[in-house]
Amino acid sequence: MSNSSHFKIIIIFAYCLILIGCVGLIMHFILKYNISYTIEFKLFIFLFSLFHILTGIGVILRKRWAYYIFKLYLYLLYFVIPIGTYISIKTFKHINKYCIDDFFKN
Repeated sequence: MSNSSHFKIIIIFAYCLILIGCVGLIMHFILKYNISYTIEFKLFIFLFSLFHILTGIGVILRKRWAYYIFKLYLYLLYFVIPIGTYISIKTFKHINKYCIDDFFKN
């Protein structure tokens, strides 16, 4: 069950979330001393980068809390029209079709 190819797709998505979070943190530290960016913008970038990284790590470690945060992420991705909506629809279909929630531990 742990080597299922259906769950590997979700793991790849989790690695992409970690990559997005790392790019956001790099941008945060590059723009740290740029005066044209406000503290609110820097805080926004920092917090959402941490959100991406923690969600990705939680999914890779198969934690139940990460599954719920991952689903929240997919619901929020619905509003990123058209690509985010397409990704969310396809991912939710995959989650429902292969019962991906069974792979997550409590």
